[in-house]
Amino acid sequence: MLTLASNKQSLSLKTDIDQIAAVTSVALLHASFERNKAEPTAARSVELTAKQALCLKWSAEGKSMRAIATIENMSYGNVNFHINNAKKALDATSLPQATALATKLKLI
Repeated sequence: MLTLASNKQSLSLKTDIDQIAAVTSVALLHASFERNKAEPTAARSVELTAKQALCLKWSAEGKSMRAIATIENMSYGNVNFHINNAKKALDATSLPQATALATKLKLI
């Protein structure tokens, strides 16, 4: 069992916390999560349209937006539209972040 409770109103890192023990505890906790292949318990409900997923899939393969437009016979503006909507759906600030999130969430 892990608890972060204390009867003190505030703690000083220098005098109240054994830094070596704290670092060791965090490392052991992290190792346990890794060993057990722990997954988040709260599922993120993100849905992408077929075009959004397709554009992100091509992006994940290293294609530029112009290349995606050519491959899919779409306008550059249309690709940009789908990618921007995918970024909003994933709450991502950049195309690489959106691509990584979509991959991690197995949406592409």
